[in-house]
Amino acid sequence: MRILDEATVTAALDYAGAITALRTALTSDFDPADDATRMSAPLTRGEFLFMPSEIGAYAAVKVLTVTPDNPAAGHPRIQGSCLLLDSQTHRTLAILDGPAITNLRTPAVSLAGVSDALTGRFPDGVRMTVFGAGVQGLLHVEAARAVVEVREVTVVVRRPGRGEEFLAGLSVLGIPGTEVLGGDGSGGDSPDLTRALEQSDLVIAATSAAEPLFDAAAIRDDAVVVAMGSHSPEARELPSALLGRATVIVESRHTALDECGDVVLAIADGALTIEDTVTFKEVVTSGGAVLADDRPIVFKTSGMSWEDLVVAKAVYEEVS
Repeated sequence: MRILDEATVTAALDYAGAITALRTALTSDFDPADDATRMSAPLTRGEFLFMPSEIGAYAAVKVLTVTPDNPAAGHPRIQGSCLLLDSQTHRTLAILDGPAITNLRTPAVSLAGVSDALTGRFPDGVRMTVFGAGVQGLLHVEAARAVVEVREVTVVVRRPGRGEEFLAGLSVLGIPGTEVLGGDGSGGDSPDLTRALEQSDLVIAATSAAEPLFDAAAIRDDAVVVAMGSHSPEARELPSALLGRATVIVESRHTALDECGDVVLAIADGALTIEDTVTFKEVVTSGGAVLADDRPIVFKTSGMSWEDLVVAKAVYEEVS
């Protein structure tokens, strides 16, 4: 049995490799609609999250703890491990660092779902706008670079200076960056935000927001939008009007209805039906042919167990 820590996971697989592994899995007989259900259980000071899956020769379960008070005490909010098994004998093959798998998997999924659109629409590179100055925002920029050149990035924040660390990370990557405020003080988008969105080819929403982050009218018809921050049927980062005029990609339709407020609330508003959506698997197996050329593309993700298994398998095979 191998024990693969954060450094080993990070060194073994980059975003390009993770994107390829995810897309390859979707070209097999596996259908995410058949993936095992994610589960949770309460803890005194947080909760357990259980993410089981089985594909071919491998089975896996990622077990994480979410401890809201930890950051104030200097500890990670999310901790845990991913257990990789032989699916025939259930022999343990490896224990991998859970947050490292999550930080690799999450941006890789986002970009794997929209890579056909990005390379087809923007072969010369993209201008990005990222909502959220946390870890996932910058990781999504890194993952985007595995698909297409990133020419510049705007980070949207609620308070001046919140994007300082994000911008420092962009500088290390050699990418020009700008911070803008999301609101204008009266509940509307700031002029700087509207201008940034009108110029953006790729928009990433990586926040804990429960209400739409921007006005749908600012999104161009050729833009690509990924929303991965909210994981509740009652919360959304995107306005219904955007989903109503976009091609909407979901990881699976049942997951979208169970966990994705952007989709659930757009349906409730009458802007969308679940039958209007296309799945991650349909996008990959068609080479992007199911994506209309004259509409924005929205990929709403919440994460699924099979994605952790695929990334863990790729890491394990790389180091074995």
